[in-house]
Amino acid sequence: MIRFDVNGSDHSNPPNYERVPTPHLHIFTNEYCNGGIAVPLSELNDVELTDELIDSLEFFMNYTNIKRENVIIKPKLL
Repeated sequence: MIRFDVNGSDHSNPPNYERVPTPHLHIFTNEYCNGGIAVPLSELNDVELTDELIDSLEFFMNYTNIKRENVIIKPKLL
């Protein structure tokens, strides 16, 4: 499971509590302390994952009837 934080405060990653800016990802695996470690978008290099995130975001926005006239989704932003 992945949580994509697109707004809100920055995240502090253990063990040194380095600040990770928002937007960022939380990946729920043992490697990432089950979501406890945030992944900066600048470190995301899995093209398939980024495509899935964009597709999921668009589905969610359509499903929940979020108005999209002022929303710009740039797939190559990552």
